[in-house]
Amino acid sequence: MELHQIRTALTQAYRGLIDESDLQRNSEQERERAFLSRAVAATAIRRVTGWEPKACAEAVIDGSDDNGIDAVAVTDGAQVRLVQAKWSDKGTAGFHTDAARAFIDGLRLLEQRQFDAFNNKLQPFTALLDSAMGDTNLKITLIIAVVGSDPLSSHTTTILDRAVEDHHGHGPMLAYQLMGTGELLRQLREDRTPDPVNVTVRMPKWVQRDIPFPAYQGSVAARDIAAWYEDHGARLFSQNIRQSLGRTRINSGIEKTLKDEPENFWYFNNGITILCDRMEPYYPDRRRPDHPVELRLTHVSVVNGAQTVTSIHKAMQVTPDTVEDADVMVRVISLGDERTEYAARITETTNTQNDVSRRDFIALDETQALIREDFDLTLGKTYVYKRGEADPAPESGCSVVHAAVALACARRTPELTVRAKRDTDLLWERGDGGAYSRLFGEAPSAFRIWRCVQIQWEVGKALDVLRKRLRGRAQDTAQRGDLLITHLVFQLLDLADIDEPGYALDSVLESVPKLTESVLSWLIYRVDEEYGPTSFLTSTFTNETRCRELARIVAQDVGGRASVPQLADDYQPPAQQKRRRRRPNVVPTLVNAGILAEGTPLVYVPYNAPETRATKEWLAADERRSQARWQNDRTKPLIWSYDGKAYSASGLVTHIWELAGWEEAPVAVQGPARWVLDGKRNLWELAKEWLAAQEEEG
Repeated sequence: MELHQIRTALTQAYRGLIDESDLQRNSEQERERAFLSRAVAATAIRRVTGWEPKACAEAVIDGSDDNGIDAVAVTDGAQVRLVQAKWSDKGTAGFHTDAARAFIDGLRLLEQRQFDAFNNKLQPFTALLDSAMGDTNLKITLIIAVVGSDPLSSHTTTILDRAVEDHHGHGPMLAYQLMGTGELLRQLREDRTPDPVNVTVRMPKWVQRDIPFPAYQGSVAARDIAAWYEDHGARLFSQNIRQSLGRTRINSGIEKTLKDEPENFWYFNNGITILCDRMEPYYPDRRRPDHPVELRLTHVSVVNGAQTVTSIHKAMQVTPDTVEDADVMVRVISLGDERTEYAARITETTNTQNDVSRRDFIALDETQALIREDFDLTLGKTYVYKRGEADPAPESGCSVVHAAVALACARRTPELTVRAKRDTDLLWERGDGGAYSRLFGEAPSAFRIWRCVQIQWEVGKALDVLRKRLRGRAQDTAQRGDLLITHLVFQLLDLADIDEPGYALDSVLESVPKLTESVLSWLIYRVDEEYGPTSFLTSTFTNETRCRELARIVAQDVGGRASVPQLADDYQPPAQQKRRRRRPNVVPTLVNAGILAEGTPLVYVPYNAPETRATKEWLAADERRSQARWQNDRTKPLIWSYDGKAYSASGLVTHIWELAGWEEAPVAVQGPARWVLDGKRNLWELAKEWLAAQEEEG
């Protein structure tokens, strides 16, 4: 029953969202299995990020050259999630040692920024991965998503634990988790049943208020709170000003107290505030404050304490024995028909004494909800404004931060642009002169926001290209002056009809790269001329007076169509050396060229002496073990003579090592270099020869 449910739910959730364009040459059965495996990977991403299904589907990179990684997600705080998914038509999928080695190999390629070793599906994530991998707060989680219920074998956990230990360095940077059928199915069910959250709160001791609203306050066992989150996840926080923020200093402190001093947790924690529509108290014994009460709550939202709830849940998974000794102060308020009027006020006031950013309170502004609705209905795109919500994929929408920065850059004067450059938190100030009121006081249309964001992103892409052509101070100007440059580009564009459905955005975006180049060249020239070639760029681009003057002068320079100034020689890189030819992507090269006929025999030849010693005896026991036949398939081109199954070149080598019992086998393997035809050339050499011939002909 569960297998049928999960198959149906995966199909309904992700058919049409998952990319299947590379599966057209496969049989119908193979295509279906591949789709379901990819849908499992997308579901795992949704489980850990809360992203919309479309963004989760776009996070799937499964296919040729995925290097053992089926999906990728990068979220705020340098949180990287990598997924390897396994589907089984019988519900018995497992994760074995060869899969674990492949997973670790793929991780190593990402850490080394060898993004060109992956297929094109990784491309949208390379910039985020590059940034995250260099962040001191980097946390990587390997998620093993399998439609099965068996635990990981000891051999598999040894491989994964070794990788975790290797990454420990400056702290627990790497972790892994197994996500089985039950958890995957829970996520799919939650997606299809967005019913209000109902919970039962048991307070051994309590106090009660009745005016103006029924309310109870008392201690609640931490294990009960962990169970709420286990059952309902992030839906507990539907009315909070933010979702869980993931790994933060405060969350780490909560978890440490639960682990080391659970008996003191009640004293150290601010507690949790819950709003509900209806509350039914039940007294198992006498109705007295020194006897327990069970509060049966309908339509629950934790409006203060989201970090406490998620941290308790996480600690319960790691040190359940200590969490059993902890209690939490919980306040429950039943607002009934007046929830609409009072919920926002209670949410705001209960958060003013916690670690809350000014940005968090905009979640209570109805304007943001109206903008989100406008995005959905007008553009069919996503707009997120609660801190902790994952940003949508660039083509799918944007966040309120993207919107605020873009709108600030689009204003006539650079004042708010400078504030954004100093600190985006300055954009949430209210009151007279506050940036938030000036940006969102009269709700901007979804058209205006989305188009401004796209223009800003286009300027950013143009600057990325230009920075690679520059060095020294010029390159630094392109980096530190990015928002002022964006502001200037906005001033030089025609935005009069930007709110109209027929606004010619495509032609505007086409003009942005050339305009950005002109603005940057003039800005580099004017900064040096006005403030000297040794002036501090950081202070220049965060100084409102200087930026206002630079904006005025540079706008005149570019608008006057004067010749763009020639950059100094020391601002330009030396002549670039001819790039080394990168190693060929062997299997796609051979398949595309049609070099090998179907059924071409291949022989496994160990690469070095240790490999020869480790496999010699096992291979000699059956000559079929070292033999394979070629098939023109990009993913699994080798049919092994020993079992008749299809493998990738590297995957089959790893499998042979495992069966031969080679315990010291390396994690990485260049499989194509070990499969030889005609007794002379291996697959890698064959691909390299063909590419060299093509270059000579070209």
